[in-house]
Amino acid sequence: MTLEQLRDESLRLYVCKSIDDTSDLLSFFADYLLLTIKNLEIATVQSVSDNEARRLINQMILTKVLHIKQLICGVSYQSIQGITLPILIDPTVVAALIRNVYETVGLFNLVYISPKTEDEKTIVYNLWVIAGLKYRQTFDFIANSKESIDKIKNEETQILNLIKEIEDTLLYKSLTEPNTKKIKRKIKDKDYKIAFNYNNIQLLSWQDLTNVMGIKNGSLDKIYTYFSLYSHPSNVSVFQFGSLYKDNDFLGMTNFNLQNLLILLSVFIADYIRLFPKVLSIYEGLPLINQIALNTHNRGFRGEEYSINDSYKILG
Repeated sequence: MTLEQLRDESLRLYVCKSIDDTSDLLSFFADYLLLTIKNLEIATVQSVSDNEARRLINQMILTKVLHIKQLICGVSYQSIQGITLPILIDPTVVAALIRNVYETVGLFNLVYISPKTEDEKTIVYNLWVIAGLKYRQTFDFIANSKESIDKIKNEETQILNLIKEIEDTLLYKSLTEPNTKKIKRKIKDKDYKIAFNYNNIQLLSWQDLTNVMGIKNGSLDKIYTYFSLYSHPSNVSVFQFGSLYKDNDFLGMTNFNLQNLLILLSVFIADYIRLFPKVLSIYEGLPLINQIALNTHNRGFRGEEYSINDSYKILG
């Protein structure tokens, strides 16, 4: 590939004017994620929490990419009466899946990237685990076997142990009472979205995670609300649905949704390499166009300091 061809292809995969262009870039993401999964031993880890990040969250992102890639091929149907439905895509279904990607990428950054100390990581990670276990405890009424009842009891003990781990950290012990109350509130609310500003705790919502991820200039500040609006049968989403299939408007809305997905995936790959630096060797073994394309949205929306490497500089 000549330099001019590389520039043209890089621009095409950055702008992604069409769903076909976006699908091509999603293939780049899928190929890279699959390579990292196949070569998991490169990024060996000791802790259970880091192993979850290394293995499970990476696999979850891959499956979401593959499902979305399949979904945007569209669906059609012919009934037994011979009624034919032309190929179409439901942008609200795409939005729901991308919202889940937002939550997964945001979770990864919040739990594994943003903490500046081991104590911060312990507190946020434990809050995350506690939230999941406490939500599962709400289904204790359906436990009807000894195994299920024992599991509930074991999880109750696990929750208490996780809370104790939080309270035993030097960071927790150094917090003011208003800040420890914030942590207790998150435990009660079955939530974990907090950030540390020195020894002050900021309570976060899903919308706030774009700032936590380092996405600049308010580029995605409202995107979670947008995806939530179209993931639910809100008045707006229901009535807009009526006009989506006139003049193929569903194609434009789908591709807009996908543009935001590309940013999130690019951010995730950069964060994953940051957490597991040895994986950089896999990334740098990719063709140059793949390296540039996978990094371009991350670099464009977070800045040069977040760039995975400097392969893009060949473009001039």
